[in-house]
Amino acid sequence: MKAAVIGRYGPPEVVTLREVPTPVPAEDEVLVRAHTTTVNSGDTRVRGINVPGGPAFAFLMRMSLGFNAPKQPVGGFEMAGEVMAVGRDVTGFKVGDRVVGSHGFRFGLHAEYAVFGKDDALALIPEGVSYETAVAVMFGGTTALTFFDKCGLKPGESILINGASGAVGVMAVQIAKHLGAEVTAVCSAANMDAVRSLGADHIIAYDREDFIRNGKTYDVIMDNHGNAPFSRIKGSLKPGGRHLLVIFEKLGTFVSAKWNKQVVELNESDNAFTSDIYARLLDLTARGVIRPMIDSVFAFADIAEAHRRVDTGHKVGSVVVSFG
Repeated sequence: MKAAVIGRYGPPEVVTLREVPTPVPAEDEVLVRAHTTTVNSGDTRVRGINVPGGPAFAFLMRMSLGFNAPKQPVGGFEMAGEVMAVGRDVTGFKVGDRVVGSHGFRFGLHAEYAVFGKDDALALIPEGVSYETAVAVMFGGTTALTFFDKCGLKPGESILINGASGAVGVMAVQIAKHLGAEVTAVCSAANMDAVRSLGADHIIAYDREDFIRNGKTYDVIMDNHGNAPFSRIKGSLKPGGRHLLVIFEKLGTFVSAKWNKQVVELNESDNAFTSDIYARLLDLTARGVIRPMIDSVFAFADIAEAHRRVDTGHKVGSVVVSFG
């Protein structure tokens, strides 16, 4: 089979298609043939060692993922496709099922086939939900839903979502509204209409207004972009407010205690990539509660260009890759 392999850290062109062995499912695994996958900010950050926090954090990332090239050379957080084979111990799935799945931060899903086991997320795609829609919901949806579960977002609370037009932001706006929050979305002026269509109550164009300086405060501020560290936004949080760090900010957790505010981060115990969370998101999708925004669709042969699109920082929603 073909897989998109990262031979070394660097720009999009380091991603190339190569022939690799097709995986064989074990007795407790499911083999899936890919129809769609995505390229998201997590993929491009790993490919380019592009992380907040400066050289020290980049060095730590290399130590964890591989110094000169990733130990797992095949990227990809999620895949939607068709079940082609099941091990004899598998229950709940059969050949021909339409599914969406993830290996989480073990990646490996920018490939024509993948196997999924008990430690992976795998869920049935409901009737009426396309492969493109299913896969485009997952990265942003799992991140938003896990953060909102952890911070305990309540009906009637106010939340500001910084970076509301990316894959996470698009899902966060819709899920926060579904949970009954009053949503203020921050995006570029060019993306205001798109974000407004998601149901945001208020929209701030960051290229026209700095939300830090408008005097308003919020119960929750979610930073999906990395340019709203706690040191900047502490005055915009209400007492006891929560700062959701989708993009890591060094020292934020420590300084927040002084201000009677909470920084919420995800760690290894907060596994966003679970079958239960996938099933919840697919149910919301099938019922029309949430929908993805698909920025663009690339052929698998052009996956390096999908990386390049994400690198621009101007995509709206998800970048999908189709296997044809």
